[in-house]
Amino acid sequence: MRIYKFGGTSLGSASRIKKVADIITAAVAEEKIIVVVSALHRVTDLLLESATRASVGDSSCRATLDELDHLHFSIVDELFIDAHRDDVLSIIRADLADLHNIVQGVFLLKELSEKSLAHILSFGERLSAKIVSGYLQVRQLSSFIVDARELIVTDNNYPDARVNAQASEQQIQKRLTNFDGVPVVTGFIAAAPDGTITTLGRGGSDYTASLLGAALSASEVWIWSDVDGFFSADPKRVHDARILPYITYAEAMELSHAGAKVLHPLAVQPAMKAGIPLLIKNSFNPAAKGTRIEQTTPPEMSRTLPVTGLTSINSVVLLNMSGSGMVGVPGIASRLFSCLAQYRINVIFISQASSEQSITLAIKPSQAAKAKKILEAIFAREIEARQIEPLLIRRNLAMIAVVGNNMSGHPGVSAQLFETLGKNGINVIAVAQGANEMNISLVVDSNDEDKALNCIHESFFLSQRKVHLFIAGTGTIAKSLIGQLSAHRVNLQKDNDLDVVVCGMANTRAMALNDCGIDLEHWQEALVTSATHQGIEGYIALIREMNLHNTIFVDCTASAVVAARYPDLLLANISVVTANKLGMAAPWPLYQSIREAQRKSNARFLYETNVGAGLPIINTLHDLKNSGDKIISIEGVLSGTLSFIFNELRKGGKFSEIVRRAQEAGYTEPDPRDDLSGADFARKFLILGRELGFTLEYSDVVCESLVPAEYRGEMPVPEFLERLSTIDTWYAQEIDNAGKEGMTIAYAGEIRDGVASIGVKRLPLNSPIAGLNGSENMVVFTTERYRATPLVVRGPGAGGEVTAGGVFADILRIASYLV
Repeated sequence: MRIYKFGGTSLGSASRIKKVADIITAAVAEEKIIVVVSALHRVTDLLLESATRASVGDSSCRATLDELDHLHFSIVDELFIDAHRDDVLSIIRADLADLHNIVQGVFLLKELSEKSLAHILSFGERLSAKIVSGYLQVRQLSSFIVDARELIVTDNNYPDARVNAQASEQQIQKRLTNFDGVPVVTGFIAAAPDGTITTLGRGGSDYTASLLGAALSASEVWIWSDVDGFFSADPKRVHDARILPYITYAEAMELSHAGAKVLHPLAVQPAMKAGIPLLIKNSFNPAAKGTRIEQTTPPEMSRTLPVTGLTSINSVVLLNMSGSGMVGVPGIASRLFSCLAQYRINVIFISQASSEQSITLAIKPSQAAKAKKILEAIFAREIEARQIEPLLIRRNLAMIAVVGNNMSGHPGVSAQLFETLGKNGINVIAVAQGANEMNISLVVDSNDEDKALNCIHESFFLSQRKVHLFIAGTGTIAKSLIGQLSAHRVNLQKDNDLDVVVCGMANTRAMALNDCGIDLEHWQEALVTSATHQGIEGYIALIREMNLHNTIFVDCTASAVVAARYPDLLLANISVVTANKLGMAAPWPLYQSIREAQRKSNARFLYETNVGAGLPIINTLHDLKNSGDKIISIEGVLSGTLSFIFNELRKGGKFSEIVRRAQEAGYTEPDPRDDLSGADFARKFLILGRELGFTLEYSDVVCESLVPAEYRGEMPVPEFLERLSTIDTWYAQEIDNAGKEGMTIAYAGEIRDGVASIGVKRLPLNSPIAGLNGSENMVVFTTERYRATPLVVRGPGAGGEVTAGGVFADILRIASYLV
């Protein structure tokens, strides 16, 4: 014999009840079954709502009851015809009339006792059982209703009664040891010794089924719901959650008590005591194998992972009692928990420091005020004497449980857990672990619940890890980066077990957001222009609201407004990769704010492309410093445009003609004066100077502009290029004069003794800079170790593809840290 329990979602409509009947019909062909039913979908909520409204004299309780009437009548109309329909409607109407009368009494008295509420809530299962049993008879199955008040004996704690197991077993065996047909038992409800109605708590139909199975030595208890079984995490919150084909009784209890709604927390105990397997099945997908719960998992299913599953309770309150008067005083904990037990306040979580100065416990928010008042009365004398501080309540919290039999004796589980939380900036407020090492429970801010579940699940269950990118800017660099990400994503997944997901893109006009990832082949179509678009502030606000784990903000703009938000991003533990120089070359207060935010957060901030595009200049400088080398000077050319111009000059060309060719080739900005001013070059050397530890502002960098003073105004670009020929002779003479001294000229920079200068310099012909070609960049490090032969970094230092490649490399560095 098997026990089949069907939850409310399985009975949510006439079509669903027909499918349930199909399942029962197929099962009866093989063996006897007992069916346990919950109330129809939404009915318990409607009953509670009508009772609550009636208790405060709200006449809308009648409209709620009318909705409930309509729900049952419409299902009966669809399931039954002719005489069957009239018979069932007559029975249903009689029960609903009783319900209306009871609720009307509550309305008139404006009083709702726990006893009355239990009576009202019992109607859901009573009505459901009559409809299901009646429909089975229509399907030619012999069926009869069994009211669980005849079977389950409890105490008189009406809303959440405790079962008298021995008395219940006797009643169940007396009523159901021998039967013909299919009994349809009301779940959830029971009776006190005096016959008054009690309930087993929300979801208590699972408990009813388990009690029946244990008392009758059933072969199995099948819990039919709307999910395929126990998952490694809530699939509505963790997209990568996986089905667990087998779990143990102990794991099921831990997961259920810690928030998994698949199974009532008490349902495991009777089955475990009797050694009866529990199966979680999906009535919407009967072919799915579901989850089997037994004492041990089969040998062939032995797990290598230490963690079996995660679950959470998304609304808890922490109650903290602390004080020096608690240290070494026997009986404090006893008084605390005895008091809470007396008033039936359930403690979800307990944590106590070894110093004995504090006890922290988690309870339901609805019980918080009551618990505080009770405990402050019990410990009034100690509080008055300041031996114990007034109790503190902390709200808006969530409890997460990490559960698994294999965690016991498995080193590193806690380290892995807290490391992944720390890297994602999730603060652990309290933590508890039992001596059996099977459950690590922790309390976090409720806003971080989903983020914590996802990063923990990924850390323990997935070989392939995710990072979530949010890109600012859609210009040349961003387009190249998206192309590279799209081209290499599959390789990263295959070779590096890394999935780089672009979840957001934005420019000054439009935005695209998708926490599952934007289609990189059609990203431009995903950008949506909105009249309410709030620029970078709105974009960052939405990123923070999404609160995804392993998040990286990628700045591909040249915006000072975006750069100003780096501290906020870092303090929100969002890592930043930037190709935008206006952060690290910003005025000193913003630069300091960025550095301070770095130190305070666990986020990473990388900006390699700020100086050399795709060249490893910043990383090389850091390696030299961190390894103890002393940097004497840095020289170099950090402008592809100016490098091209002077390389061509050394070949004998005219300055003005070379500038014109550079503009036509796209090497310069639309107005070449932006490049010839040396401003961008100066920002790069400012960044290098700051990396060396010097307190420098942009104005401290000595920068020679190549634009004659008389041409720096509002002169149109064509006119500027025309007049630029007036300085061709000067450059020709400079090169000639330098040549007579065995030297040449270049537009180069130098940092030495805390002074940064950029301008036209004479260099020996054997200088590495003199050997540059095309638009190459170069940095020369002269250090204690590299004094005789300086360390040279050389290569292309400009262009969208090269810069995007540098940004991509920084993203992968942060990804390596995060995962």
